Amino acid sequence: MPVGPDAVRRAVLDAAAELFVVHGVPGVTLRDVARRARVNLGLINRYLGSRDEMIRAVFRDLNDQLVAEIRADPTASRGFEADTVMVRWTRVLTYLMVADPTFAVEAGAGPLQELIGVIQRIYGQAEDAARLRVAQLMGSALGWRLFEPFLMESAGLDADSIGEVRADLTGMHRRLAATPLPSPSDPPIRD
Repeated sequence: MPVGPDAVRRAVLDAAAELFVVHGVPGVTLRDVARRARVNLGLINRYLGSRDEMIRAVFRDLNDQLVAEIRADPTASRGFEADTVMVRWTRVLTYLMVADPTFAVEAGAGPLQELIGVIQRIYGQAEDAARLRVAQLMGSALGWRLFEPFLMESAGLDADSIGEVRADLTGMHRRLAATPLPSPSDPPIRD
């Protein structure tokens, strides 16, 4: 059982993030989090506040973790599995965009701002190009992490090729980040 405010807070944040990705934010109670974190239910309220405050704290924590990952390895793939920071951040962001969109936008901008700087430094993009490219690649990255099973099945992609599909997506994001403005012209459409 975690002892001390910092240990309790860390255990609760980690347990909640883990449960949110498996059961969805609406499907997780404070009791579930307390049980998984192995802490007394009252300690969640004491150190994190209400359920809504806890959800916001989890998102801020995931936001900080994602920014730290980007700083540590700016061009690495952020992962597609449920235990990755990117997937956990995406799932909580999705919930917050419906439940508390103002907070989600304000609190969730950190990773995107960090990526804008990365694209400027690594790919030599102007600020306007970097901003657009980050919005584009994050739209793709978020959508893929939310809808991967649907996309794989509906497009008729072989489940055994998931590693190749993810690697191609990561490469596509790097190419997009390196594409200056204005974008190249559209390819011709074949009849």
